[in-house]
Amino acid sequence: MNSIRWKLVFMYLTLVFIVMIISGTFIIIRTGSQGIKNAEDELAGCASYISEQIIDRYQNEGDFQDAFLQLYITSSSLRNVQANIIDSSGRTIASSTAASSDEFITYNNSAVISALAGNETFSSRTKSTDLNSQVKEWLSYALPVKDKTGEVKYVIYVQMDASGITASLMQATSTILVAVLLALVLACAIALVFANTITRPVALLTRKANQLAKNRLNTHINIISNDEIGQLSKSFNHMASELKKTVSEMENENKKLEVLLQNMTDGVLAFDERGNLMHANNLCYEMMDIDRLKISLDWFLEKLGVDYSELLPNTITEVVVEENHKYINVALIPYESDNISISGVIAVLSDITKHRELDDMRKEFVANVSHEIRTPLTTIKSYVETLLDGALEDEQTARDFLKVIDDAADRMSLLVSDLLSLSRLDTSNVRFDMKKLDLIKIAENCITQNILTAANNKHSLSLVPPTAENCYIYADEGRLTQVVNNIVSNSIKYSGDGADISLKITEGKSKYYLEIKDNGIGIEESELKRIFERFYRIDKARSRSMGGNGLGLSIAKELTEEMGGSIDAYSSPGEGLTMILTFPKYKEPSKRR
Repeated sequence: MNSIRWKLVFMYLTLVFIVMIISGTFIIIRTGSQGIKNAEDELAGCASYISEQIIDRYQNEGDFQDAFLQLYITSSSLRNVQANIIDSSGRTIASSTAASSDEFITYNNSAVISALAGNETFSSRTKSTDLNSQVKEWLSYALPVKDKTGEVKYVIYVQMDASGITASLMQATSTILVAVLLALVLACAIALVFANTITRPVALLTRKANQLAKNRLNTHINIISNDEIGQLSKSFNHMASELKKTVSEMENENKKLEVLLQNMTDGVLAFDERGNLMHANNLCYEMMDIDRLKISLDWFLEKLGVDYSELLPNTITEVVVEENHKYINVALIPYESDNISISGVIAVLSDITKHRELDDMRKEFVANVSHEIRTPLTTIKSYVETLLDGALEDEQTARDFLKVIDDAADRMSLLVSDLLSLSRLDTSNVRFDMKKLDLIKIAENCITQNILTAANNKHSLSLVPPTAENCYIYADEGRLTQVVNNIVSNSIKYSGDGADISLKITEGKSKYYLEIKDNGIGIEESELKRIFERFYRIDKARSRSMGGNGLGLSIAKELTEEMGGSIDAYSSPGEGLTMILTFPKYKEPSKRR
């Protein structure tokens, strides 16, 4: 009986049954009591009537029997009653059920004995045999008749068959039982209707609540009444609406958070208090090169070399690890819920490889600058000291020393100039005079400016005839010429005797390409990736002897990119070097009407 409907039906039927049983029992008891009371009144009336009609009228006891028979013939009220007159010795002297004295029955029951003692007595449900020797239940009444002295002279003993009362009670009981059964049937029907009235909305609410639990948030209940069930339905609909709104907001926030976490430049791992992984974005797996199935807090801390006891609430623990040639900074952030114990740990992974590389480059840059400045300063100082020590007396030696000092000063001046140029480019303080230029003319001017230098180094310098008549780009003429001259100058310096250096212009869909190629010794691939770094030189001794400081290509690359172009290098050992400058095609500005 798990259903509330059947519980209500059972309770309702139980209530009806108890009420009917109590009511029926009361009715039966009341009916039986009333029947006995009526019988007692009737018996008392009959006894009084016999006393008046027989004992008071006849003085001779021998006349009592005939008077009895005559009275029973004339009086209809005595027909259902058996009457007897008993004298003071307990002997029956007259009876309505006997024709002669031989048939008299002697009565010595408690009622008669009590009446002989002078007490009026009723006796109910006394069992005795009738004239036909059948055992019956009797209602009896004994009335003492006293003389003038107060002594009991006679006892009028009347009795009535109680089967009528019993039959009446049985009939009443049967009627009540039938009524109870009918009432239970009707109550069952009414209880079902009543229970359904209550439980059907409850069952509907339960079903709709289960649908809500299954994330079916569009659940709605039709309100059919304004009672408590109707109010509950209204509250449910309001709750479902608010829940839908709340879940929608939470989903949106979760999506935002998920997108935020997945697109962060840092990896994020979140562990609960048991060390289980709750959340992780994809970047952390790539950074640490780990399998998602292996991750637990203990495993992760062991991989980092950190002991769990070192983690303190409200304290960030940072560890730098090297993984797959990357430097990963891991920040471990414990969080707490009760301000006492750690409830979980969040790990933030940051790739600091570039920072490390930049830091190394900065250190290398400082070292290179120091070296580049120290070398000419050392030369200047040593030659000046030599001159001060007496070399000034020898004019030719002094002139040679001063020439060396002048060259060293020029190198320092060039270095400072290049450094200032790079500094301006880094801080965007270089101004460009951008205008429409013909890339073909830039290349031709470069050939003109470097043809003699190339010839002096026994190189050939040429421009491959372009297929187009003009190749217009948008750039600063002076800066672009500086870039092209720098690349061509490097090709002349670092190519062997008899090298062929060529410039070639090709056209793409939206860009022009200036290719500067030589057939020198070429560059290893590992070296090729670093030729645009500041102060980087493949052959440092040769570069210094030729006046190079390793900043030319760095400046050329930054100038090209500032003008909207790009520069790329391609080479293989023994196959020379190819530099390609790429610039977007010039577009005429649109005219406004």
